[in-house]
Amino acid sequence: MWSALLSRLSSFTAINLTELNATASYLKRIDRKFLLTEKKFLKVLEDLSWDFRALEIDEKRVFLYDNVYMDTPEYLFYQQHQDGVKNRTKIRTRHYTDAGDLAFFEYKQKENGITKKFRYQFPAEEHGTMTKGKKRFFDGVYQSMYGEKAPDISPAIRTKYNRLTLVSKDGNERLTIDFNIETQDLRSKKKKLTKLKNLVIIESKSLSENCLSCELMEKHNIAKAKACSKYSLWVIYSGLAEKWSHFSKTLKAIGEIRLEVMRNKRITSQKVEETLQADFKKTNLEEVSQTA
Repeated sequence: MWSALLSRLSSFTAINLTELNATASYLKRIDRKFLLTEKKFLKVLEDLSWDFRALEIDEKRVFLYDNVYMDTPEYLFYQQHQDGVKNRTKIRTRHYTDAGDLAFFEYKQKENGITKKFRYQFPAEEHGTMTKGKKRFFDGVYQSMYGEKAPDISPAIRTKYNRLTLVSKDGNERLTIDFNIETQDLRSKKKKLTKLKNLVIIESKSLSENCLSCELMEKHNIAKAKACSKYSLWVIYSGLAEKWSHFSKTLKAIGEIRLEVMRNKRITSQKVEETLQADFKKTNLEEVSQTA
């Protein structure tokens, strides 16, 4: 996909980081996610070039992201989403690998469909750790959101992927597009690594109920993904979730996308079934807590 992607990206007008932050930072926004195969994504990308500009930094348009998600020993933040809690939390550190020392501690709070993000920058060598500064920041925001003492949290899941960012020419929408996704359980001695091949996740961030990408996705018969928290999906694919019913439709859609790759490689149907089932092997949470 790489050469085809770079070819299509060359047709986009560039936007630099300063312009993006000035016009489309969207720390409070409406999020929508769409799941695509690589083949379908390349078709969609052709249409996006008419209305969107591509983020470009030092002549690069595709960047490597490294995220470490934090949670309680009992995976409270995953359980919030699985249980359908409308007001829920997500915590991570993010290292913008291609930007050297650029890293942020991020607190995301979703309230009735609206996402608020609070963050602060820290030295990249502290990525993936809970320092005193991060704990103070987390405790303060959590208490302001819930009116109670913040729980203890620690690194749980690591994800790496390539990302490109598009911004609508009218400044009303930003798209992040993730692919080559890998996820790893940080609390296991084996540190299981799962590669989600052929999966492309497009996330729309805007301030309006209506957006350009929604119209385009409808044109390509791509439905909005429901219950598509990326952190929650990584917990499931790492085998850490005892229940995942809330995400069943999304998991089925991702399964179909991954099956396309397996079929192209002529893997037997039995092997395909064994591979997918292995992703959802249950893990005893008490056992996980002891290894954390």
